Amino acid sequence: MSFSIKIPLIQRYSMYLVWLILAFTGAYFAYSQDWKMQDPSELTVNILKSHGISAAIFLIIFGSLLSVHIKLALQFKRNLVTGLGMLSLMIVLIITGTGLYYSPEQWHENVKWAHIWIGFISVLWLPLHIMIGIYQRKNK
Repeated sequence: MSFSIKIPLIQRYSMYLVWLILAFTGAYFAYSQDWKMQDPSELTVNILKSHGISAAIFLIIFGSLLSVHIKLALQFKRNLVTGLGMLSLMIVLIITGTGLYYSPEQWHENVKWAHIWIGFISVLWLPLHIMIGIYQRKNK
């Protein structure tokens, strides 16, 4: 039986674009505010706003992946290691991103660094997931 769990083109490129925006805005904000400890500027405030808006858009895209792509991948046991890893990373990013706004003040520093490091890991993990998926599809 042949089937495809490949994400439709428009959905895939929308996800890649939003993912890149999230990666660059998150990395820039973390670098300027958390490593360099620069005073907030209008640019960094706008970068953070762009990151938040992109995250909301990505949540919509992520939700659309749950109904078909992730469901079929789990059902047919395709690319499970990196897929479940990606799913776990996304869940932690959602929780920590929410925690940046709603967690108790004493948790904030740990939540912030967890969000930053998991974000960096996920930036590397998604291409790995994609490459393994392409490799598996070509070798079927």
